[in-house]
Amino acid sequence: MSAIKDFFKKKKADAKFKLAGGGHKLGDPSPASSSSGGSGRQAGPSRKERQHPSGSAQQAGAAALNRIAAADKQQGPALGTEEYQKKRQRALIQEQARKELEKEKGVEAEIKKIKDVYGEREEVVHESSGHLAAQGVYFKCALVGDQVHPKEEMKAKIREFLYSQLEHERGLTATLIIHTCNKPRERVDTCVETLCKYLDNIIQNPAEQKYRKIRMSNKAFQERVASLEGTEEFILDCGFQKKLMPVNDGPEEYFWLLPESADIEHLTMLQDSLRSCEPLTAELDRGTIVIKPGSDSGRNIGSLPPDFFSVSTAEVKAELQNKADSLERESMLRTQAMRDKEASVGRRKYRYCVVRIRFPDGYMLQGTFSVYEKLEAVIEFVTDNLEVPLPFHMVDTVTGAKMLDANPTLQELGLVPASILNFRWDPEIEQDLQAFGANVTCLKSSLLQ
Repeated sequence: MSAIKDFFKKKKADAKFKLAGGGHKLGDPSPASSSSGGSGRQAGPSRKERQHPSGSAQQAGAAALNRIAAADKQQGPALGTEEYQKKRQRALIQEQARKELEKEKGVEAEIKKIKDVYGEREEVVHESSGHLAAQGVYFKCALVGDQVHPKEEMKAKIREFLYSQLEHERGLTATLIIHTCNKPRERVDTCVETLCKYLDNIIQNPAEQKYRKIRMSNKAFQERVASLEGTEEFILDCGFQKKLMPVNDGPEEYFWLLPESADIEHLTMLQDSLRSCEPLTAELDRGTIVIKPGSDSGRNIGSLPPDFFSVSTAEVKAELQNKADSLERESMLRTQAMRDKEASVGRRKYRYCVVRIRFPDGYMLQGTFSVYEKLEAVIEFVTDNLEVPLPFHMVDTVTGAKMLDANPTLQELGLVPASILNFRWDPEIEQDLQAFGANVTCLKSSLLQ
């Protein structure tokens, strides 16, 4: 055991001796160690002594220091002073503001890019799809007559009719002109409110002279009343007369003056009519068409007109721009609102649509509708054209599902710009017809002739 212990002691001593490094004699100078810990590593190569700068270099350095010192005196306070700290704080605030402005500009640029891509430009709205079997979109008005006309022509016909009736019933006709021939609606409401206020003051205070005259040059009167069609005819029918009167000892001006002999009951009637009147509007003509079984026109919604195939230079450029916008959209991150807006562009493109109803006997009934009308309008249209108005329902030709909810609009149901629906009798009616073997003609006989 003692021999083994001596062996390990010797090994430990040899290891310590090797780690101690090289020895030296007493009296010799101590060698420079490479580290303070005496790790035994050899010192690195000695550094090259730094050369003293030349006289020209010293002069150049002194001149540079003088310039820096002079610049510091001109630019601001000395380092470490309170004024220096304030100036430094202002500089930091200005730098932060600059960064925020640059960030806002970047955000605005991104927003502009998104708006340009996602259709902030004015949308082109078509009256119809251009390839429907209907000849066009027409309107009718019972007061004007039985004839149907395009929208703008019908507006002109209504206006012409109203002005032709002024000589027969000026007051009530003028009321209709005010409500029908002026836009926007907010402006009409302001005019009606102002005129009713004039009349109400006279009705409530018939002996008060100040309420019986209206200064024609008054700014409020000119903007709210005189600038609208039909107002002068209405004022004349109330009994007002145009008079030239002095104003505050100055030059004379024109006034509307109501004499004391005016009929108060007539004013009350005109006031009530003005408040309760509705604009005279044209009604969309359904353009009812019946297509017989086996007819070529019943195989598809319609054929394209020749003008549809002629493409102008502007249309080619627009198509290329649409393709570029489509590629741009695909490369951008879009929110759900953006995707919904993009999906609805095609639906908002049309104002009117054609709906065809296919009956069990093979006949088809076609009508024109506004895209904002509800399915209920189609159901009423079918009911009015049935020989026997018995209970029925509509079936979607695409999904085969019954259309039980009549409240959604045709646009919401995706029936724009043209669609075909199937007519089905109520199950009980259909069973009775099958039991009796009756061959019931759905549409009115007058339509089938």
